[in-house]
Amino acid sequence: MKEFLSITPDNLQEKTADFVGNPHLFISGPASSGKTSAALLRLRQILSSESRSTTLVLVPQRSLAEPYQAYLRTHNLPSSQQVSIQTMSSIVRRMIALFWPLIANRQVFRHPFEPPRFLTLETAQYYMAQIVDPLIDRGHFATITLTRNRLFSQLLDNLNKSAIVGFAHTELAHRLKSAWTGDQSQLVVYDDVQLAVNAFRQFCLEHNLLDFSLQVELFREIIWPNATFQKYFQNQYQHLIYDNAEEDPPYVHDVVASWQKNLQSALIILDEGGGLRSFLGADPTSAAKLASHFKTRLQFEQNYVVPAAIEALLGTMQSSQAQKLPLATISQALIITSKQPRFFPELLQSISQDIVGLIHNGTPAQEIAVLSPFLSDPLVFELSRRLSTAGIPTQSLRPSLALKSNPHIQTVLTLASLAHPDWQQLPDLYQTQSALSTAISRLDPLRARLILDQISPNKTVIALPAVETLPEELAKRIPRDVLMQVENLRLWLGAADHDEPLDYFISRLFSELLTEPGYGFAENQEAGEHIARLIQSYQKFKRPLAADQNADASYLGREYYKTLSQGLLSALYLPDEEIVAEPGVLIVPVMTFLMQNRSVSHQFWLNLGSKGWYERLEQPLTHPYVLNRQWQAGKKWTTDDELALGRFNLDRTLVGLLRRCSGQVHLCTSDYGEAGIEERGMLLTWAQNLFRSALREEQND
Repeated sequence: MKEFLSITPDNLQEKTADFVGNPHLFISGPASSGKTSAALLRLRQILSSESRSTTLVLVPQRSLAEPYQAYLRTHNLPSSQQVSIQTMSSIVRRMIALFWPLIANRQVFRHPFEPPRFLTLETAQYYMAQIVDPLIDRGHFATITLTRNRLFSQLLDNLNKSAIVGFAHTELAHRLKSAWTGDQSQLVVYDDVQLAVNAFRQFCLEHNLLDFSLQVELFREIIWPNATFQKYFQNQYQHLIYDNAEEDPPYVHDVVASWQKNLQSALIILDEGGGLRSFLGADPTSAAKLASHFKTRLQFEQNYVVPAAIEALLGTMQSSQAQKLPLATISQALIITSKQPRFFPELLQSISQDIVGLIHNGTPAQEIAVLSPFLSDPLVFELSRRLSTAGIPTQSLRPSLALKSNPHIQTVLTLASLAHPDWQQLPDLYQTQSALSTAISRLDPLRARLILDQISPNKTVIALPAVETLPEELAKRIPRDVLMQVENLRLWLGAADHDEPLDYFISRLFSELLTEPGYGFAENQEAGEHIARLIQSYQKFKRPLAADQNADASYLGREYYKTLSQGLLSALYLPDEEIVAEPGVLIVPVMTFLMQNRSVSHQFWLNLGSKGWYERLEQPLTHPYVLNRQWQAGKKWTTDDELALGRFNLDRTLVGLLRRCSGQVHLCTSDYGEAGIEERGMLLTWAQNLFRSALREEQND
């Protein structure tokens, strides 16, 4: 971990590290200005002291904890000194489980003395479906064309916003209506939203189900104010380091503000220009107000990552006065391909060649990131394929990628449905064809289809055919050992125990068959990681359902498969161990990269003309900026507000990316974008105007 103690102006890091002289300290500054390095110096000083103490490192999400985890991995701590790295969400859940009797005594739930059943986002969507599907059947949400998972997630997002901001969930419709300026028919939709969230909350209270919003409300209103809890919590931790406070919602800031004065030491770190998760409730304005609770405040200003050319570009973007840079300076910071391709596949070929050239010239693969507002499967596949052909490893991080979109996971799920006909969720012909060709190494999709055509005239596969039943002319076209692998797979699936838990079934299928020689998962580490995450996903899904009546193994497996097929399980679960960057070119959505809080030497920006760089997603059932503590009650959300938000989002995104680039940014564009149309978004216009202005100035000189 880098330490900048000797080069930081006025020894800011030394002052930050001095937890005795500056026990309660608020520091702020731009990304890559040494704030986290200073916090690590402070942590080292705390651990080096003779006091028997415990330090809480609080971060908004796990990816932001990686510097602290990396530091602790290299240090053996004495048993009397501990460091706990947590998010507030993990603290809330743990404290609710521990202090459940406090909540039970309030008679909030119908069965207060039964244990709580915590919901993940995915299981919350599952239960929301039980509430909303009957409403849809009765004509509610008739004008909404969202997919089911987006509809449910927006309803849950409304509940979450009410909890983290601090208003009653029964006020949601009123707040949304008060800001609406469009067609009056939308007001009926907001009434439907209120009906749905009220019914969902009542359902949760009747069945001891705790979604995220209810967890926050119980913690904020019952547990945190309790004197017994306060005494316990203060005994747990003596020191606090709270990093990236701007990415947390306001209820976290409320808790920290009231708590920090009772600690031996507290360090709050604010990343200026942050608040990247505003659409999820991050409130940088609320975080900045924490400074008023601290007598000592330090301002970090120097960036230790970006080169001079990017620093100059950042200076012009952040200045209130118009400044122009010479073309030579801009060209050192931003690179545009000399010949703009006409079509997007040609652009990917050009990008691949540029990356190969950088790596051959000594740039490590992990120092290159390919960024786009959204990553489609074809983009990731084609770019990964081209780089793999050149012997360059890649790594793709897509947190919103549906589980069922992964070919290894889809293969296992399809085979599971064939092994469990009692689920009544039989796969179609295409699914089974894809699963067979993935599960068996030397079975291509065409021959897999020929095998399945023997038993599936209605496009639905009931079971795999026995090898001896295949026509002789077909059997001659397929190697005998491949046919025997198909037969072994058929027999294995046919012998499956329908009462066996799904996670056990998946584990056995993977270890006993699919990793054997000749099968598609043999010696495939990536497949193993995906299946491990699938098992983890199922285990988290089944926990709250296990207390339901008739929740036997068959029921749980069927509900999981059905829910996943409907797209309600939207994300791959991160592994429990720390996230460590692997050596490979990173292909990642822009926001995911920014939330990793890491820098790279070369950034490739794709889809410059896309509005996804700055426009918020369509959210007809919610509004993250209206349901915000900083929004004035009763104020209308206008077109001007939307345009101003777009410009603000773009500026914040560009500054965040540039501050995390230690080399050059490659602007990648083609005449026709990935969707096959010409796009002229604000980012493309910004880049064109920047170069045109510099060219004009150079010609005038």
